[in-house]
Amino acid sequence: MQSSRKEVVPEIRRVIVAQTRAAFRRDPCRVYIRVMSGRMMLPPLPLALAFTLLAAPAGKAQDQSVRLSIVLDKSCLIQPESDPLVLGNHRDAFRDDAICHLESVLSSHHIEEKITTGERSRFFVRVAEQEYVVQNPTDQPALVTIRHPVPEKWTIDSDPQPTSLDGATALFRINAEPGQRVRLHVGMHRNDTIDPD
Repeated sequence: MQSSRKEVVPEIRRVIVAQTRAAFRRDPCRVYIRVMSGRMMLPPLPLALAFTLLAAPAGKAQDQSVRLSIVLDKSCLIQPESDPLVLGNHRDAFRDDAICHLESVLSSHHIEEKITTGERSRFFVRVAEQEYVVQNPTDQPALVTIRHPVPEKWTIDSDPQPTSLDGATALFRINAEPGQRVRLHVGMHRNDTIDPD
């Protein structure tokens, strides 16, 4: 009996949290009053969220342009700084192929030659590319941030280019509407000069 209770309690908690969030989006004041009157018991996270949103300046609490955050690394691990709605019960980075998976992970190499002002130069070119397939599983718009490390002497040559660089990490940001699946191709190359001798 004890093990079945351990399995049921998280499911009940998940349902209560989901219903509370939905009710709070419809009418934050009603949820606040119900909590204060003791007619409804809330877990700590939604309760803290309710107080935070109610204390926000007018216009900020229900700003529809605010997007949930989904943060991913190069191997599609969902990072702990993602929105709690996406994280669920996870505290550390985790994989969920329904939210992110990789397709077309390829590497290749070839020789390139350039002739400039009579000088011949040859390069050994290495290419690495992969395609991220990301789905926003929520009913709210999301901003997906992909952190893709760029090794020394490598150059990002994909389109779109990264939104920004954080040291040796390229940051790609993509908007994803509720339920939308988006693709991002990231390609890099490295050119090494071949000695003519």
